[in-house]
Order: sequence, then C-alpha cells, then structure tokens
Amino acid sequence: MSIYRLEFKKLYSSVALWILIILFLIFNIFLVVSSLGGNYTGFLGEVSHKTGYVLNEPFRNKLSQMHVSNKQSNDLEQLKMETYQVEDVFDDYDIRDVGEKYIEAAGAPEKFAEIMRSKYADLQKIVEKKAESNESMTLYFAGATYEMHRLIFKDLMGWLIVEGAIISVLLVLLSLGYENNNKTEDIIYSTKIGRRIIRAKSTASISAGLGTYLLLCIITFVIYFSMNDYSGIWGSSVSSLFNYRFDFIAGERPFVTWHSYSVFTYFFAYIGLSIGLIFSFCLMAFVIGMIIKNSYISFLVFLIINAGIVALPFMIPGTTLMNHYISYYSMLSPVWLWLKRSIWFTDGDVDTLWKYFETVGLCASVLILTAFSILAAMRFRRRDII
Repeated sequence: MSIYRLEFKKLYSSVALWILIILFLIFNIFLVVSSLGGNYTGFLGEVSHKTGYVLNEPFRNKLSQMHVSNKQSNDLEQLKMETYQVEDVFDDYDIRDVGEKYIEAAGAPEKFAEIMRSKYADLQKIVEKKAESNESMTLYFAGATYEMHRLIFKDLMGWLIVEGAIISVLLVLLSLGYENNNKTEDIIYSTKIGRRIIRAKSTASISAGLGTYLLLCIITFVIYFSMNDYSGIWGSSVSSLFNYRFDFIAGERPFVTWHSYSVFTYFFAYIGLSIGLIFSFCLMAFVIGMIIKNSYISFLVFLIINAGIVALPFMIPGTTLMNHYISYYSMLSPVWLWLKRSIWFTDGDVDTLWKYFETVGLCASVLILTAFSILAAMRFRRRDII
C-alpha cells in the first residue's frame, strides 16, 4: 500500500472528522428546512413543467388556460400578476451608469477610474446582447426569485464553503503536524527519504479535504432539491428579470453576468469555483504548517492571517493611491472572494476593479500560494529537525 493511501486512510479513519461532518450536515439540514420556499415556490416548480420557463406568448396562453385546485388558486393569480405584461429589463439599460457611481463613491484616481470605465463599457456590450436574445424573459422563481437565489448561492453555498475550508485546512495541518504532535519527527524526518513523505501527506490531506467538501455538497443538495423543485426551471437564466441585486451605491439593479448562465450552468460553475477556492485555502494552510510545527497554533495563525486580510482595506486611512492599490488587490484574495460569493461571475461591486474578478483572483491566489508552497517545501528539506 502506498504512503499516499496510508495517509488518506489515516485521515478518514479519524472519529473527530466524522463527528465534524455530522455536525455540519445537521446544521445544513436545519438551514434548508428553516428556509423552505413555501407553497408558492412549490407551485412554481410544479406549474413550470406545464407552461415552460420562457416568458412568451405560449407561456401566457398555457397559464391563462390552466386549472388548479382551490388551494392553489391564489398562487396562480399571483403568478399571473407577476408575469403580466413584463418587459425585458435589458432593453435600453445602460450599466455604465453603475460604473460611474462606483468611481464617484470610491474617489478612484484616474488610473483606476479608466479601468473601471473600460470594464463597464465591455459589460454594456454584453447587456445589449442579452437584450437582443431576450435573456431576462425567463421565469426562474418569479416573485420569489431573489430570496431563492440568495438562499442557495449566498447562504447555503457560503456555509458549505466555510465548512469545506475548515475541514480541509484542519486535515492539512493535522497531517503535516502529526509527527511533531506524536514526538516522532526526529525519527521520520531524519533522512531525505523520510522528508519526502511530506508530498504524500499534502496530496492525501488536500484530496481528503476536497472529497469531504464534495460529500457535504452532495448530501446537502440532495436534501435541498428534494424539498425545492428546480426540475422545471433549471433552464431559466440567472439574469431573469425577476432576479436582481442591491447595494447602497448603485441601488437595486439587474443581475448581470459576463456569460449567459442558466440556473443549471451557474450552479455547477459556482461549485467549480468553490472547489478552487478551498484548494487555495489548503495551499495557504500548507505554507503555514510547513513553517510552524504545531498544528493548533498553525490553525490559529491561519485564522489571524485571513482576518488581517479582511481588515487590511479598512486599516489604511485616506484615499491615497496606495490605499486604492491595497483595496483593489485585497479583493482578489481567497477570503475576500468568499465574502463576495453572491456576485461571482458578475461585474462585482465598488471594490472589484477587473472583469472576471473571481476567476482572476482565484488563479492569482493559486499561482502565488503554489510558489510559496514550493519554497516552504524546499526550506523544510534543508532545515534542522531540532
């Protein structure tokens, strides 16, 4: 049996890991049950099979001819009112105004203001294409769209990422610190061959962490989708006219993505990015664990570093050029990407300067942390055990 398999088996045989998984699942189930969409969302999931999700003439005809029970009559009338004479939100919509509001609110220097304007000029072309294709004319969850979208892509996915990151980081740090905690470091790492075990430890712990995250996602979403019927609306656009976002600078505005995402494709793109985000946290934990021998102190340092990154943009006073550099580049860090999870694949907000900020941030984080991981591993191979 290879060292990797032994390390992997050792991690998954931990009782503490399974207790943590069970506790997280209980919390997730509580979150799902306490946030159920109610009768109206259930009605929408049912009726969308008959009407389709595209808000066109056939949809309206089918809806007008539909007969339901007395219990669902109010839901039907509500849906008719919400879809009556709706218009494409992207017709004549100028998103460049949002960019100007952000520039003014941030007091951005001309250098950054031009980048922001360029981003929104490019996004305006996307908006015009969405208008041509009537992309917003889809049902999603009608009047309940905003709450249902936030439930899955902000609340539920947000907690799942936190849970996956906690478990993955702990597995990495406990695996790296195992010899130190059990006083066998001077025996195992006394030779070059012994020190190569770090490679197996890191790959086993990272893959175990990501595997656990996927397990949490699968179980949680099997329960979620068994209680919330998405089968009829998977093809709806996340940029539906019923979906919107709100911030205190730009106010309420359409949910505009750089690409055309259905609910289905957006869901899996979101899962994919979240896996990359947890991987970057694992790399960060690896660097810390290679420098600090104690697993528990390493975890504390991990928390302090991420808290510091969150606080950094607020700690630099004034509106100097350096302040803007720190603010904009901090948004590309893993912890800030998590904080901005509800606007992934969109134009972002006042603090996000670049197009595809979540992809740019993730790629930059992985590359930088991989470089630091290699340096930390090289340092470990040369350092004295005692």
